[in-house]
This record gives sequence, structure tokens and C-alpha cells, in this order.
Amino acid sequence: MARTAKPVCMSSDIVQFTDGDKEFVCGFIGPLNAERCQQVQEDLIKKIEATDGIVNFDMEKVTFASSSFLRIVLTVNKRVGKERLKISNVDPNVKKVFKMSGLWDALSMGK
Repeated sequence: MARTAKPVCMSSDIVQFTDGDKEFVCGFIGPLNAERCQQVQEDLIKKIEATDGIVNFDMEKVTFASSSFLRIVLTVNKRVGKERLKISNVDPNVKKVFKMSGLWDALSMGK
């Protein structure tokens, strides 16, 4: 029987976690500036390390991403590997930040 996606918990108004069959979705919300990233980083990393599926950073509701968020992406990439890290629904302005940092190509996000 197929397992339906269910919310795991809502860390805050910054990220909502959903554990699905094949993906652990981290749905980020609003601007991801240094202060907001610091608020969720520890809880986010713990939850990601507890899953063995694909980790999907859903960026649909993100309006800004700072270097602090890029650091989180690098940390998650280092712990789970780029094969398990997926970043989806990236706004064109946020995509520019990834491209300027070199992460877009380094993490094969353009595939």
C-alpha cells in the first residue's frame, strides 16, 4: 500500500517539512536571510540526517536567498551528497544567486 505524504512538523514560518514516499521536502517560505537561516539551521540538519531519501528544497515561496542559505545548501550537500539533494521551484532572482556563487553548476542543478 502506498504511503501518503504527511506533514512531519512545522519548524516555524520559515520552513515546513513533509515526509513523502521518496522525498523529504523542505518547503522554505519568504526571505532566507542570515537571521532566518540561523533560526532553522540546526533543526533542518537534524531532520535531513534522519532521512535516507531524496531531500527536496522547495523554493517556490522564497523571495530572497542570502549567503547564509547557500552555506546551508553546501552543508546539506556535504552530508547527503548531490545525488540526494534536489532544489526545485527556484525563482529567477534567487537562481541568479546560485549561479553567481557557482553552486548552480557545481550541484548539477541545471539538469
